[in-house]
Amino acid sequence: MHPYLIIADDFTGSNDSGIQLVRHHFPTHVQIQRAFAPLASNVSLVLDTESRNMGEKEAGQVLKESLASLHSTDFSTILKKVDSTLRGNIASEVEVSATHFAAELIIVATAYPDLGRTCKQGVVYVHGRRLGETEAFRDPRKPVAEDDLVRLFAKRKKTILMDVGQIRSGSFKLADAEVVVCDAEKQSDLGLVVAWAASLKKRILFVGSAGLAQALVETSRPSKPALALVASLSETTKAQVEYASDHGAACIVLKVDDLLGQKDLQGYLDKAKSAFEHNEDVMLVVSSVLDRAEFDRSLAEGRRQGLDDGQIADQIREKLGNLGKQLLDSHELSGLFLTGGDTAFGLLSLLNVHEVDIKREVVLGLPLMQVVGSTYDGLGIVTKAGAFGNKDAISYALRVLRQQD
Repeated sequence: MHPYLIIADDFTGSNDSGIQLVRHHFPTHVQIQRAFAPLASNVSLVLDTESRNMGEKEAGQVLKESLASLHSTDFSTILKKVDSTLRGNIASEVEVSATHFAAELIIVATAYPDLGRTCKQGVVYVHGRRLGETEAFRDPRKPVAEDDLVRLFAKRKKTILMDVGQIRSGSFKLADAEVVVCDAEKQSDLGLVVAWAASLKKRILFVGSAGLAQALVETSRPSKPALALVASLSETTKAQVEYASDHGAACIVLKVDDLLGQKDLQGYLDKAKSAFEHNEDVMLVVSSVLDRAEFDRSLAEGRRQGLDDGQIADQIREKLGNLGKQLLDSHELSGLFLTGGDTAFGLLSLLNVHEVDIKREVVLGLPLMQVVGSTYDGLGIVTKAGAFGNKDAISYALRVLRQQD
């Protein structure tokens, strides 16, 4: 049996969903227009029907022909991949797919929160803006006519909505629904949907974008979260932290006063633990990174304690490093992201790490390394100088660290 079948309606969509499988080490082939070659049992298939811009009837016929040689018993999980902005013949192609595979339930979750696509009360939003107000409704080849998923599917089958309140509380009630439209505002919402679906023991056709593909593989083959320590005072790093926070990483801001004083830091560790338990990456960020005024306050507070500027920096680095070491020692993590030379050297000294093996460049100027020897042998590390990288540098580095296993 093959792990996954993804049915897409265009080539780029095939690849952005298929890469989610590859990231989790599922060998994956893309075949175009029809399944024409047998695959080894451990290989997943992405089938590109190239039907997005066809008329509804033509697309349905092409899809039927493309699926003719495939059977539901050949695949553990089947996803009808759709465009996250709902372009294409979505409802009709879902119906054809569900009929072909004799699906007992259709679960629709089109959100891709990491790219700003969310779903609230069944309505699709792009970066907080209702889809119906975006250029998708003016697409020259295939304009979108409906941004309410419940209305879209209710024309054909009995459809119900699961909002984020129900999803997060576990209050899933199916009744006799044929289609369940699921809201999602964070990637973790999609994970909860997939976990619930797995408990049903039904033949399910999943319908969604690359975000749902990511949730499916994360549930079947979860990766370990990564930890970032961020103390670099640069506008570039600030923008990278904000971007990573907007794209799923938990941002825990460490107040400079707490790091310089004698305050108990356990609360920060507890927040990180909670995020790790939800399989979220964690960024420990010194407050001065996000607010320059905090840096000036740290200098004033340190001097009040009789410290010079170098001692102030050393104390902040030491406290941050100790928190990082405690988290690394108490949780199974995929790796570390460290920005700023002092931050990186300080933590490696605490870990008693004396050698690393440079593996490759993550993006320009950001190396991926693995620890050689010591208790932390094989641990992945990405480092970044403060002003290096585009706004997605931290977010991308954390993702790369997850992919090592």
